[in-house]
Amino acid sequence: MCEETHNYLWATQDILGHGATSQVYKAYNKSTGELVAAKVYQVSSNQRAPHGGHQNYAREKDFRPILDREMDILKAADHENIVRYIALEPVISSDSTHASGSREALLIEYCNGGSLHNVLELPENRYGLMEDDFMLVFKHLTNALKYLHDKNTIHRDIKPDNIMLSININGERTYKLADLGVARLINEGENAFTSLVGTEEYIHPDLYRAAVRDNKTNVLRTALQTRVDFPFEVDLWSLGVTLYQCATGELPFQPFAGTRKDRTVMKRILDSKPTGCISGVENTPGGEIQWSKTLPASCRLSPNLKHRLETLLQRLLESERSKLMTFREFFTETDRILNLIPIYYLNLKLFKLSCGYFEPSQSITKLYDELQQQNGDENNEDYYCLFQNVPYPISKSKPMSIRTFCEQLPIPTSRETPLVFYTFSPIKNGDSHSPKVHIPDVKPIRQYNDVAAACEWSKDIVGLFFYVKTQLIEYQHILQTAQCSTTIMQQHLKSKLLEFLCSIRSKLIVFRAIEELKNILDQIDNSTSGQVTPTSGLSLNYNGTNVSGGRGHSANSGETPAIGFSHLLNNPASADSSLSPVSGRRQSSASPMQLIQQSIRIYLRSYLQPYEQLKKCEQDILQMIEKEFGGQLGMIDDKQPYVNTLWLSHRTKTYSSWIHRIDKQLKDLNDLHESFRKDRLLSTYNRLQSDSHFRRRKNLEQLHEKYVRFATDECYPNLVQIFHDYNEWIKQRSNMIRDFERIQQSYDKQCEDIMNYVEMIDNLRTVVYKNIRELTGTPTFQPPTDTYPPTMSAPVRHERTSSNDPITTNNNHPYHLHQQPPQPGGEDDDTGDNPNKTFMNKIRGTTKKTIQHAEEGLNKLDGVIKQLRTNIQKK
Repeated sequence: MCEETHNYLWATQDILGHGATSQVYKAYNKSTGELVAAKVYQVSSNQRAPHGGHQNYAREKDFRPILDREMDILKAADHENIVRYIALEPVISSDSTHASGSREALLIEYCNGGSLHNVLELPENRYGLMEDDFMLVFKHLTNALKYLHDKNTIHRDIKPDNIMLSININGERTYKLADLGVARLINEGENAFTSLVGTEEYIHPDLYRAAVRDNKTNVLRTALQTRVDFPFEVDLWSLGVTLYQCATGELPFQPFAGTRKDRTVMKRILDSKPTGCISGVENTPGGEIQWSKTLPASCRLSPNLKHRLETLLQRLLESERSKLMTFREFFTETDRILNLIPIYYLNLKLFKLSCGYFEPSQSITKLYDELQQQNGDENNEDYYCLFQNVPYPISKSKPMSIRTFCEQLPIPTSRETPLVFYTFSPIKNGDSHSPKVHIPDVKPIRQYNDVAAACEWSKDIVGLFFYVKTQLIEYQHILQTAQCSTTIMQQHLKSKLLEFLCSIRSKLIVFRAIEELKNILDQIDNSTSGQVTPTSGLSLNYNGTNVSGGRGHSANSGETPAIGFSHLLNNPASADSSLSPVSGRRQSSASPMQLIQQSIRIYLRSYLQPYEQLKKCEQDILQMIEKEFGGQLGMIDDKQPYVNTLWLSHRTKTYSSWIHRIDKQLKDLNDLHESFRKDRLLSTYNRLQSDSHFRRRKNLEQLHEKYVRFATDECYPNLVQIFHDYNEWIKQRSNMIRDFERIQQSYDKQCEDIMNYVEMIDNLRTVVYKNIRELTGTPTFQPPTDTYPPTMSAPVRHERTSSNDPITTNNNHPYHLHQQPPQPGGEDDDTGDNPNKTFMNKIRGTTKKTIQHAEEGLNKLDGVIKQLRTNIQKK
């Protein structure tokens, strides 16, 4: 059967809802096909039912005042969280029971998502909305009430049935406040109203006491008095009950038999509610009321939001008039909550997914503080962050604000894409923490022979299945994240080891520079003494391979060459004695290059200890890489990407396969619940239907027990074992990191000495250059003195005495490099047999090529020293 107005048409079976004053239908625009909601009111009462029958309540009363009030408020309203007014048209009736013009249709915006009550009735929301959905309801409902308050209007009938959900083509959800038929404008100076309006589960205790009949006189309380005033703030009680129901899936104050089936107990609960309590439930018939100041453990909101909501509900659900929360206080508190920035993060140390709420101006270090508080860290542990399986470093030295940090994220954090924090600090020994799977208790059937009560009971069990399934799937995502994170951690550890290995080898470049210096001295010594091979006492080797004359090269080109020092320890006494000025004859017989080489022996012996320490550090790091990564110095290759990670754990695969079994059990459960729902629609039952009903009850109980055992005896132990496997894996890496830190401390002790050796190399280079200039007579190149400023700390000292003498030595100094050249006109000059002059002429002709090689070696040495200084300054 269809009904219509001039522009709209609807079927009477397409009813969206009904109340005490109207029925709401899904209607269509005749011209455009636009969907609207037609709210049909009875506006005249002069038409009686045929055959002398009684008329229903909606036809006995004229609801024109309610219709006009709602239409006026909707016309003046212009807000996205309040349903939009479209038109008002009379219903064209083809039914003889309705007089023409006796009904009018208020055409308003159609919300395709149904009401909030429909959303809460879904099995997956049996224990309350998820956090994002709850915050969306809270935000949109608060915005609508604030808009009405600014317009001096109170709603007076806030409940889930009057909050509609609209979903646009992009999937965006918007909740809208509807049913403003009992809303009221607040005149200037008013602070109370007298009408008994609202829905009994959601009205303030003062309104409930006034609406419930007196036990002695069986009349309403309002009939016993001339006037009962209700402050406007009682409207916030309805909001508090609605928010509690959204957070938990149930009403805060409940008799065992139900709010409407046992009004006496309901009145007793409201009358005796202690201050600060936000719920009171009678769990057994005639039992004590269980009061609570907190939300139940089954609530799915994060602890941070739960605490804030509990504080707000304690003010909203206040029964004493003197302690009622004002609208101004409410909007101030809600603005503070809604201005907080939520950040979803996964704490892998505890396998815990949380959502923190932070002030926009707070530092990002507050997130670290919350992590440390969760984990009970006594020391400042290092936490590393991942986002979308990619390392996302967060600076602690230059922390940014929460707002800036969130704006820089590629996408906002959510339950599906949280920030992931891990640390290499394992759980302390004796800590019994493990993941939790909460399984709420299902309330027994209120009345054993009541089909409606059995249907509610089956709905609770279906809701329990979804509730546990949500937890198990959430842990599955955590396990997958932990698996992926272990691979990233392996890459992180390997990069740190390789970086440190490069740092060690950069210091070993110092000793390679000394090797280059030694080769140059060998070339000079060969030229001046006529020897073909360098002095064996100064021979150095790379990885056991002797090097002579030219530049050394390693036997294995892929590794850093090592320098041996066993030759320095063979006869240290002779090396020391060769440097001591025991006699003038010994000093005069030593050539300048020999004295330089003798000084280098002492220098080489001085850096023997730090060199051996650095080599030991290098070998320790290489052993760690060999043990953990199979000796591969490159990053993790494609053939074995998951070596030593949790990807190879068979338990994670088993856990994932069990999750799929839940869907089969849910299907069987839904079939049983649907049969209970159909039983509720029957008016009478035969014996066969009754037997089937009770048999299905037994099957449902068995399925419930089987599901609980599956979750607690199979899934949960496997989950706990994976959690322990992960922490054992972290513990092994923690031990490796401690070894790494020990090696690093040993390495740091050598860094300061290394810088001193760089300065010594600079001085030795300068001395060698001057000796080459002495041999050639004139300089062939200029050293880069601007790049390497002269330093005072050097194992070989030299002094300038005049601009004409390139190098002179102090005769009292043990390192007498060479004698002063003879003065012109002296005795030696007259003889013509001056051996030094003859020797120098011979050197000029025969060692030109050798000196050229020496100069090239010095140029290379300059480059090495320059690069080394640059690297050290950067570090």
